[in-house]
Amino acid sequence: MAQSLTSRMSRLAISTRNIFTSSLSISKPNPSPILSSCSLRTPLMHTNILRSLSTIPKQQLQQTRTIDITNNSPDFGATSTLPPLLHSQRDAENFAAFVHANKHHKVKPFILKRRRHHLKSYIGNEKNIRHSPWRMNLVCQFAHGLTVPEALKQLMFCQKVKAPLVAKVIRRTANLADIRDGFQPSQLEVSECFTTHGTHLKRLKIMGRGRSGKKLRRFSHIRLVLREIDFPTKILEATSINQKRKWLERLAIAREDYEKARVEKEELEELERLAAEVAEKQRKEKEAESAK
Repeated sequence: MAQSLTSRMSRLAISTRNIFTSSLSISKPNPSPILSSCSLRTPLMHTNILRSLSTIPKQQLQQTRTIDITNNSPDFGATSTLPPLLHSQRDAENFAAFVHANKHHKVKPFILKRRRHHLKSYIGNEKNIRHSPWRMNLVCQFAHGLTVPEALKQLMFCQKVKAPLVAKVIRRTANLADIRDGFQPSQLEVSECFTTHGTHLKRLKIMGRGRSGKKLRRFSHIRLVLREIDFPTKILEATSINQKRKWLERLAIAREDYEKARVEKEELEELERLAAEVAEKQRKEKEAESAK
C-alpha cells in the first residue's frame, strides 16, 4: 500500500499540473471550488522521472485527479460529494494521493462542518452512577476521539474501577447503531464522551471537638455519542503521510467488516424467507386435510 500510494502521489504531483493548465487555458469560466481549492503548484522535477511517467494513460490520470461530482447536489469542495465509506481501496488511495499532492491548499471549515452535520450519530447514556464526576471523566478521556475498537482496547487496559462500565456503554451504543442502520464498530468513532453531575446526597460529616459538617455522596451521569466515521475528511485532515496510511488501513478494515455483515444479513433474510415458506406450506396442508 505504501509503494502504491507513493507512486500515485508522484504521478499526481507531476502529471495533473499539465491537465489543469490546459483546461484553464482553453476557457476561463467562473472558477469552481474544486479547481480553486485544489489547484497544483509543483516544482520542476528530473527529466528521467518525467519520461518514466509519460507512459501513463491520460484517462487513468483523469480518473485519478477527478473528484466525484456526478450527484445533483451542489458541490462545495473536494469532499462534499464523496460518501463517508469510499467504494474501493483504490479510490481511497487515489483520493489520499490527490489530497497529499494538494496539501498546501486548505478546505474551508464550513465544508467539513456541513459534512459532519449530515453524518449519523447515536446517543448512549448511563445515569445515577455512584462515582465522582471528576474521577469518571478521567476514564472518559481514554475513549474520547478514538474509533470504537481502539476505545475498547484502551479501556481494557485502563486500571480504573469504572472502566468496564464505560466500555459497556460503548458496546451498547454500537449495538444500537448496528440494529438501526447496520453500522459496524469499525465504522464508528467516539464523538463525545463526558460526565455530568447527578443528584448528590447530603450526609452528615462528623468532625473533631463536637463539631459537625456536611458532605456529599456524589453521583454522575455518562453521555456518549458515537458518530459515523467520515474517512475522506479524516484523510483530508491528516497532516502526514503516515496518518493517511493509518486511515487507509482503518478504511480497509471497516469495508471488510461491512461486507461481512451485509453477507450475513442477506443469508439470515434468506433463511427467514425459506422458513416462512415452509410454515405457509404446512398451514395450507393442514387446512386441506381439515377440509376433507
